[in-house]
Amino acid sequence: MDAKNNPQAGLSEITRRIQESLSKATDYTKHQGKLNSTLTLVTTIGSAVTAFITALTALQGPTVIPGVLDWQSACGIGAVLSLITTISSGVGQQLNVSQKLIDGSQCAGRLRALEFSAASKIKGAEELATEYADILRLFPNVIQ
Repeated sequence: MDAKNNPQAGLSEITRRIQESLSKATDYTKHQGKLNSTLTLVTTIGSAVTAFITALTALQGPTVIPGVLDWQSACGIGAVLSLITTISSGVGQQLNVSQKLIDGSQCAGRLRALEFSAASKIKGAEELATEYADILRLFPNVIQ
């Protein structure tokens, strides 16, 4: 029996598809969130440590920490950290991680609302299918 002859079967099928897509959207959003957090953390800590080392060098002079860190080493460490933070920041922007996180969150939110509508039987299978198709069209990269 097909969904037109059995509305309950159509509702079950669309609900299953919504739940599958919600699982994918949730995983996608978690991944983008972790990536965003990691890149932000690397950029922030790298910049802070670079600023600290360069400030310490400026305050202490040629021998930053006697026997451990001289100004050449401090400048080298600062340069490497600066390179790492620049790359981290650039990667985040190039990959458009922030926007992907927003898209994933919006997609998951809409799918949760749709799942609630299906479970509450607020909307029929046809209306759910139309809204689900709209979500798929708007967020193709989130639900792959």
